Amino acid sequence: MKNFWTMLVLGGLVALVAVMPAAAQNTFNGDQLNVSFTAPMAFNAGDTKMPAGAYHIIQSVGPGMLVVKSDKGKHEVILPYDAIESPKPIKNIDVSFNKYGSDEYLNSVAFGSISDTQGSWILKIKPSAGEQAAAKAAAASTHKVSGTNPKK
Repeated sequence: MKNFWTMLVLGGLVALVAVMPAAAQNTFNGDQLNVSFTAPMAFNAGDTKMPAGAYHIIQSVGPGMLVVKSDKGKHEVILPYDAIESPKPIKNIDVSFNKYGSDEYLNSVAFGSISDTQGSWILKIKPSAGEQAAAKAAAASTHKVSGTNPKK
């Protein structure tokens, strides 16, 4: 009888480990994250300078990481973020930037679910050392650009 319970527990652990990678492929609310936006200005994503142009934001392989990639494929950066559930439903996708003097920093991505039963999220980019130094020197002004969720 002892072998039965041991095998049952081990089987459950194997099943749990097998399911974990599938859960990591989805965002917190079950929707696949895929945001497109056009930045009319050059901006910093983390400590990387990105030129003005069209970009995609997707979820990285690791938890709590986003990939920001230019549509032309020459610029790409992986950024850490914190997911914050939005207190209000979000209808549109907004990509926000903080401006300190003449420098722009990618700040967050806000998006709603494609399902009415799931929530809206704000993915707050963790500030880089450069942004933290800029924040000490000047107050930030925040502005947004609209994003889209292209269908695959």
